[in-house]
Amino acid sequence: MEALFQAIHEQIKAIPVIDTHEHLPHHDRVDACESDILADYLIHYMSSDLRSAGLSAADLERARSKEVPLEERWEMIAPYWEFCRYTGYGRALDIAVQGIYGIDGIRKDTILQLGQLYKARPTDGHMRFVLQDLCNIEVSILDSWASHEPYDRELFRYAWQPTPFIVAAQDKLRRVEAGGITVNGIDDWLEAFAGALEENLGRGVVALKNAMAYERTLYYEEVEYAEARALFADTLVQWRWALETGGDPIFLPKPVQDFLMHYLLEEADARGLVMQVHTGILEGSGNMLANGRPRLLNNLFLAYPNVKFDLFHISYPYSGEAAALAKMFPNVFIDMCWAHIISPAAVTAALADFLDGVPFNKIMGFGGDYGFVDGVYGHLVLARENISRVLAEKVKLGVFGVEQAVKIGEHLLYHNPKELYNL
Repeated sequence: MEALFQAIHEQIKAIPVIDTHEHLPHHDRVDACESDILADYLIHYMSSDLRSAGLSAADLERARSKEVPLEERWEMIAPYWEFCRYTGYGRALDIAVQGIYGIDGIRKDTILQLGQLYKARPTDGHMRFVLQDLCNIEVSILDSWASHEPYDRELFRYAWQPTPFIVAAQDKLRRVEAGGITVNGIDDWLEAFAGALEENLGRGVVALKNAMAYERTLYYEEVEYAEARALFADTLVQWRWALETGGDPIFLPKPVQDFLMHYLLEEADARGLVMQVHTGILEGSGNMLANGRPRLLNNLFLAYPNVKFDLFHISYPYSGEAAALAKMFPNVFIDMCWAHIISPAAVTAALADFLDGVPFNKIMGFGGDYGFVDGVYGHLVLARENISRVLAEKVKLGVFGVEQAVKIGEHLLYHNPKELYNL
């Protein structure tokens, strides 16, 4: 089996990649004075595992502080890091420092050298070196709140998150009106929403992104215009009072949010835009896991058959639901972004299931989903290994041969996302 895996893996490693999801900086500049390996590596993911292992929130913040000596910060987090070293998050970082800096893992006897090498990265070009030279990534879809800023179109395309217009509070009203639109009712809000969509399309947006499971359920009911208009009018009065007097955010009621999501999907339908949806597990410490069940979207799949929905993160731990929905609906796709580091074991089991139950042209094989580029490298190494192991097992079982296994790998990593996103 190992020889079979190696034979397939060597070919999978040579396949160029379309990366469906990243949170990377939109520029490729490094400020050596600001560079700090723990501050960057603990932006997310590994920090969540450290918290899960018992590191306090206060100590995590101290570990991120550039004002504290690196060796002192490492001593504080080292016991928790060891608990997490063999999770997908921990493994990806050890793989990254080995592949990028030639250092055998992140530990007490390497952390100072790593810190120095990290600061010594080229001030320009490190991201391009990792993404293109090391990873062979042709293009990545960037999920960034800074879509109004210039970006390198050789490296990226954009996905736009319309969440601030849907899960909206009074601060969004202030910003909309500062942009020149006076909001007297929901029609004005829709005008501002449509204008923002047009503006982002002009900047090269190739998809919309729904990450609202972090804040609410993914079930969006159909709501009549009259009801949404009345509820919006009531909320608008509250918003104006809150802007005058201060106070906590006041969010649009769920029926208005639901109405706005259906409006957005009508626009996506008219423009041929893909809707990326965060499903399943939520990054960070504590949230409502059930918010992200993919079956909550079932009514949208029925209502908008021409809109293509890309279900992110294999909907872990609801991967079976994702597979069933992708099998049932021509417009539903499965995306393995983030998943390879959430749990390599879970993702290989899920991919084996997907290949048995879902046409393989509907599976997107990789999205790094990192806020710092080094993590993308480690993640992709794991992804290629995971995909190769599943394909090798299928060959061993006689499902298909090695040549077909490699063709399927090419579809997962390159052809499928290229076609879905029209790249």
